[in-house]
This record gives sequence, C-alpha cells and structure tokens, in this order.
Amino acid sequence: MRGMILLAAVASLLPAACRQQTAPVTPQTQASQVYQIAALIAGTRYLKNQCAYAGLPADGQIELAAYQAADRRGWQLTSGVAGQSEQLYQQLLHDATPQATQCQEFRQLLQPFLTTLPKA
Repeated sequence: MRGMILLAAVASLLPAACRQQTAPVTPQTQASQVYQIAALIAGTRYLKNQCAYAGLPADGQIELAAYQAADRRGWQLTSGVAGQSEQLYQQLLHDATPQATQCQEFRQLLQPFLTTLPKA
C-alpha cells in the first residue's frame, strides 16, 4: 500500500517537469518538494535493484539527476532528501504490493525521468 502512495508522489512530480516554481516557498511546499525528489530517487533505486532494470547508473548519478530535475524547477532543496529517500526505499522493500506490480508501475511512471539518466 505504501508503494502505491510513493507511486502517487512520483506521478505528481513528472507532469510538473516543464513548470517553474513561481509561488513563495513555504515550509510545507519545501517538505513536499523534498518528498517528491526522495520518492523519485527511491523509486528509481527500487527499479534498478529489485526489478533488475538494465542500464541504470550508479546511485550517485541517479541522485544527481534528481537534484538537477529539482533545480530546473527552481526548487531549493534542504538537507534531508537522502535520509527520506532511504526511508522510502526501505518501505518499498517491505511493502505488501506484489513486486511485479511495483516494477511495472515504476517502469511506466518513471520513464520520463529514466530517459534523462546516463547509461550504466
């Protein structure tokens, strides 16, 4: 179930790919941005490590690409992304959703982000 929540967070990030942040950044907005980037990183790591998705780069390159995506949106991320990403990744590992379902959903939802990553 938590995997589906993470999927929803990632899905909410992807359509915003071309929009810049224009409103003032509140603590709640910033927390949401941190969560979305952490979810993007966790979902991509899950796809790489648990779904054997070929061609994904090292974790550091995944993180860098996610931070660059945030920067393109004008997001000012605070610390905490790495810790939250790891927490979300661990939740995915213990999620009751069948792994095949998670893998299929992540492949579809993350495809726009995956195309921006360097090849392994």
